[in-house]
Amino acid sequence: MTDATPGQSTGPDFLTAQYSKEKGESIVYSGVLAAGALILFGVPRAPVLAILAALVALAVAMYHWPYVTRERKALGVTPAGIYLDRLGLLPWNAISDVQIVNRYVRMIRNAELRISLRRPLETAVENAPVTGIVRRYMYRCWTKLSPQEISVKLSTLDAKPEAVEAAVRQHLHRPV
Repeated sequence: MTDATPGQSTGPDFLTAQYSKEKGESIVYSGVLAAGALILFGVPRAPVLAILAALVALAVAMYHWPYVTRERKALGVTPAGIYLDRLGLLPWNAISDVQIVNRYVRMIRNAELRISLRRPLETAVENAPVTGIVRRYMYRCWTKLSPQEISVKLSTLDAKPEAVEAAVRQHLHRPV
């Protein structure tokens, strides 16, 4: 997960985080199971309602599908910048500051990484990936708060917020 050499500063050079499988797999698998049960048992009784309800259950499962896919990284901190799934690379020279914001709901920590940009998001992103129509409507860990600010939900990722902040801070104010 991290690579560090003894001669460098403390903290990882590279950090990769994926969606936390435990947080969403019950939603995905329950949606698929509910859709199957509605088709199997509901269609003989009320075909239109059962098919509509099954489509809704499948839509919920597809929206949360990134939680169970393991081949894609949601967040990457590299010497080149911060990579976000379905956004692209935010180079260090485009990032002015980062901040961890903690919110608690019933003693459960929901940490967010707020990224402030030096220029608008559309011009700051490098290597923006091309996404398909279905993938465009799936869950993503980041949201655009303003033209120059992004929020990344760290509570949905498998990396600790402190490790992400340490990796980002190591590269943030270093000369490019």
